Amino acid sequence: MSFTEVTLITGHRERARTAVARRHARAQRCAHVTASALRRASVNDAAAFVRDIPATGRLVVEIPADAAVEAAIGAFTDDECVRLAELVCVVDAGTFFEDLMAEDYVAASYADGTLYVARALRLVQHVEHASTVMVTGWGSVETRDLSILLTTLSHLAPAARISLERSAATATPAPHSEQVHQPGWVHVLNEEHDPHMRDARVTAFRYERLHPFHPGRLHRLLNDEFGSGRHGAIIRSAGFCRLATRPGLVGRWDQVGQMISLEPLARDDDSPTPPLALGQDLAFIGIDMDAVALSRALDAALLDDEELLTDVRTWMRFADPFPQWTTHVHSDD
Repeated sequence: MSFTEVTLITGHRERARTAVARRHARAQRCAHVTASALRRASVNDAAAFVRDIPATGRLVVEIPADAAVEAAIGAFTDDECVRLAELVCVVDAGTFFEDLMAEDYVAASYADGTLYVARALRLVQHVEHASTVMVTGWGSVETRDLSILLTTLSHLAPAARISLERSAATATPAPHSEQVHQPGWVHVLNEEHDPHMRDARVTAFRYERLHPFHPGRLHRLLNDEFGSGRHGAIIRSAGFCRLATRPGLVGRWDQVGQMISLEPLARDDDSPTPPLALGQDLAFIGIDMDAVALSRALDAALLDDEELLTDVRTWMRFADPFPQWTTHVHSDD
């Protein structure tokens, strides 16, 4: 059976993303599907949309900045007529950290309605799942700042090739593998985080504890300290968490820059054996992070030993300022 090889081009800055997509299309002598065309077709139906385009065995498809990249990967992975060959995320060197600090949201449609997702989270997810991260606009960035940027990207996407855009020529493709190109935070939790690029100021660490969080103290920590720079710049943290007031539920911790969300992930009754996490299992990636001080601050937000020895009815009376959880799990797949 013949199939079409697809190169996906993602990126937060439209002009840079489109320029790279056009160059890839010219180099491969194939059609270029624009982000606006794909938006009209829906990312979830991307594979079906591609099948209807006359192709010469190859196609370059541009993904909108607010699209769930996992959904696009899944669409091409599950289709017999198209195959994801490479996923290129285009990053603008001069604005990447500014975009990570953005506090605006984009709409995300699910089967049961519309949710709003932090735009910075979408940007990071595009980087995390890329097989190639292409950095544009780097010529005007100071060498030291460029080193920090490239190392941060390598920490976020350890299996990706980090490439500086130097000319109109397209580099040899980096084949995409859904199993290999996993987010850096997943690599940290699996204790296999080995980024290709290093800078002493950029680090990652895993935080594991069995005690649940006291939601009131955790809320104060996130509000007062996380974005203050007191423990360095926490670029990305993600993983699994538990709140004492929500027994039997594993939460998903997702933080990028100034934005953080805690959402229900699974009930213990529905979880695989063993559960996703017995307590806290979180990965942190940042710049100038003080892992020891940050761990101590997180420890202070856990139940202490005396609180842990009380019963669940006592835990349920703790102050809990976080939004209520439902047990339904939202997925980008």
